[in-house]
Amino acid sequence: MAIADAASRLVLPLGQETRLDLDVTVGLGLAAAGAAVLGSMLGLGGGVFLVPLFTLFFGIDARIAIAASAVSVVTNSVAGSSVHLRSGFTNVRLAMLLQVTTAVGAIAGALIAVDADLAVLNGVFGAVLIASAISMLIRRQAVVPNAPPDAPDPLRLRAEYIDPATGRTVAYIPRRLRAGVGASGVAGVLSGMLGIGGGAVQVPTMNLLMRVPVKAAAGTSTFMVGMTAVASAFVFYADGLIDPRVVVPAMVGIFLGARIGSQLTRRVRTQDLVVVFVLILLYLGASLLLRAFGVTLPGQSE
Repeated sequence: MAIADAASRLVLPLGQETRLDLDVTVGLGLAAAGAAVLGSMLGLGGGVFLVPLFTLFFGIDARIAIAASAVSVVTNSVAGSSVHLRSGFTNVRLAMLLQVTTAVGAIAGALIAVDADLAVLNGVFGAVLIASAISMLIRRQAVVPNAPPDAPDPLRLRAEYIDPATGRTVAYIPRRLRAGVGASGVAGVLSGMLGIGGGAVQVPTMNLLMRVPVKAAAGTSTFMVGMTAVASAFVFYADGLIDPRVVVPAMVGIFLGARIGSQLTRRVRTQDLVVVFVLILLYLGASLLLRAFGVTLPGQSE
């Protein structure tokens, strides 16, 4: 039996077919692990890759995939943020500032997702992935200069870390705080609506708008996405969309992949991998947009 055919049973309510083929379970776990490795390295959260993989290649209902991603992103955040914290990449004060609007937006987004048409969810997700790919290409060349020691910092958000890949000390002070807080609310809505943790919007916002270095933006985003996903996960749980047959392998894969991805972030020049990630995002984004209009590419689940 093809994996896509077997996995299509996951859209059934719990209790009708509770047994899941081992190959599908392993496939879901491996897909989640790969999604977490990619997502954790750039602070996007595994949901950016997990939801389209589950939807396009395993035939899982989009709402169930989004709900599973929301729960799994919490695991991703816990596993990945511990490494980022030890590396000094995470700006906790900045995260707490941005988290207020992000959490409110996540609840609103989850409420939208519960009743949204599947074609709309696929279309919005596809557009977000393509926008993320474009922003990643832009920030690949965005170098943030070190902040001078006497630069104004009224909220004491200044932070610094030693980049293990270059041995250079990086110091910065986030800018345009009001715009950043507003953009974080938008990230929260997309997080709740799409189960992606908000990193796809949060990281470009911090890097391009607030002038936070890439690795600091990734570390801070990874710290935030877990708290954001908890807010939306409660909404999905209340609506009965949390399916253990999807959530359990996703959480195991996300946990393992996030640890690997966070370790790789320390040693790899992240910008060198951006082109690969952009190609993946463009493919998944285009596939979801086509799916929204009823077009399925070869090799994908109907």
